[in-house]
Amino acid sequence: MSLRERARKIKLLLMDVDGVLTDGRLFYTEEGEMIKVFNVHDGLGIKRIQREGIKTGVISGRESQALRSRLEELGIEEIFMGKLKKDGILEEIKNRLSLNYEEIAFVGDDLVDIPVLQKVGFPVCVRNSPPQVKEVCIYETIRSGGEGAIREVADLIIELRQR
Repeated sequence: MSLRERARKIKLLLMDVDGVLTDGRLFYTEEGEMIKVFNVHDGLGIKRIQREGIKTGVISGRESQALRSRLEELGIEEIFMGKLKKDGILEEIKNRLSLNYEEIAFVGDDLVDIPVLQKVGFPVCVRNSPPQVKEVCIYETIRSGGEGAIREVADLIIELRQR
């Protein structure tokens, strides 16, 4: 199946957070509070894809109030934090929304994302992913995680659907 055919089937874009929506670095204040940095271009990409009627969601291994605030600000519908077994969450979302795997895109960056990437119809990894992750993806972004990779994926999906 071509990239265009796959893109036309997408009804849900799921993303990892650390290394995808962020560059993977963690900053801590003197008080021990974690600080995350998000790219505004990714936010616009998420809003654009939502306007196309595609739902959005994240599955993250970490929990963070800063993350929750950013996701709610973007109107992301599916938020799962503190979840290391991501394929179980994928199954839950798929069943609840009555979707097929081919209707789901996932953007990941590391080994823990492979079980999800192997199941979805549009598996994507960011540029700075390890080779094992790149092997199971149909698209590798030009940009690294936290540097507009999600915007790139959103633009790609929208462009492919409009052709």
